Amino acid sequence: MNRVLAQAAASAAALSLIGSVAAQQCYSPQNQCFSFAPPGGEVERIETGLSLRSNQLKITGDIRMRARFAEAPTGTFYNTNDQQSTRTRVQLDYTVNEFANAFVEFNFSEVWAGSEGYSDAQPDPTSNGFASRENFSGIAQAYLQLEDAFGFDEKIRIGRSNYFLANGMVLGSCDFLQYPGAFTGIWASRSFGDFDLEVFAFDNYGPLQSQLMGGGERYAGGTARWNASENGPVRDLNVYYMSGTNDGDVRRNANDSWVGIEGVGTLPGNLEWSAQFGHRQVSGGMDVSAYRARIERKFEDAGPLRSIAVTRTDSEGALHINPADFNSAGLLHQYGGMWRSDLDTNQLSFALTPGGGVDATVTFLTLDHDGAQTGGINQQLGHSEMDVLLGKEVRPGIHLGGGYSIDNQERQVGYLQVTVFF
Repeated sequence: MNRVLAQAAASAAALSLIGSVAAQQCYSPQNQCFSFAPPGGEVERIETGLSLRSNQLKITGDIRMRARFAEAPTGTFYNTNDQQSTRTRVQLDYTVNEFANAFVEFNFSEVWAGSEGYSDAQPDPTSNGFASRENFSGIAQAYLQLEDAFGFDEKIRIGRSNYFLANGMVLGSCDFLQYPGAFTGIWASRSFGDFDLEVFAFDNYGPLQSQLMGGGERYAGGTARWNASENGPVRDLNVYYMSGTNDGDVRRNANDSWVGIEGVGTLPGNLEWSAQFGHRQVSGGMDVSAYRARIERKFEDAGPLRSIAVTRTDSEGALHINPADFNSAGLLHQYGGMWRSDLDTNQLSFALTPGGGVDATVTFLTLDHDGAQTGGINQQLGHSEMDVLLGKEVRPGIHLGGGYSIDNQERQVGYLQVTVFF
């Protein structure tokens, strides 16, 4: 396996020999869930030459193939099974008129035979997080979007949709997963000058947390966002509240509630900061609080060095529902993010462009896992870790990415993936 990982690392290094695309975080504002694929609106897609009768319909999609390799010393807990998986998505975006838009996304995800590692497809709720129902074929998103349809400058989304709360740390749709989580409900928002208000009610059906625990959870709440300035000490400030409800097929968290605040801004010296605080009031249990703070220095004339970032996180326990936090606590802890257990981390990250159109992120972490879950996927064994993530657009519409991580216990994990956009 050492030889396989070495080959994977060598292959990733070879990417530096061959255009350029930035490592894409799957939500804003800072790096918590890396997909290492450019966003759909920025990627150069392959032209099919398909001629439609109506210019109201837009058809896009992507095909992604991934191989994961891992190893750990004897007696050290870690899922070392190799895994190969694929994902094919097709999106249909139809503009009804200036007030209405319909969107449907089909997802066909498959974990290949012999793969027993953390499934990126649909987990079986009876398998304790390890996939036995390894494939998913169905509708990932299907919603109607209305804008000013009733003359109140309102925006309404109804149906099954991706969504993020607390920047994905509490819940979200992580694009790294072959089958990202989605939520079925209604979202209504309106802007009042520099303020955006939103209310929502939705059901959560997985795939990671809810599917494992039985699923069928319903939540309601709202957000209030202040767009303070374009480039000031405080650019954006957002507060949120969410509560579990007693209606629907609720299996857990029926009376729990979440409240939090998050913000971003710019400081002198070309520094950018982001911070967030969350609190979970647990019905019949111990309340939990967590925070995350990050400061980043960007460089314009520092050669291959694009930025340096320092991140500090601390959580008293689990705040997550169905989060989008891949790599928030290191690549080795991909499904044990920073707000999923009693864990604090210190992180130092370097964003680099080493040449040849390659984008790279190197992160060094220390982890304090006192009180973390033992004997499960949230277990945090390593006290220090190094991550390397690479991405490159090799040809128009073709993106290659990969990652490698090692910790102080010599546990290792790596992956390579290729994505074709059309």
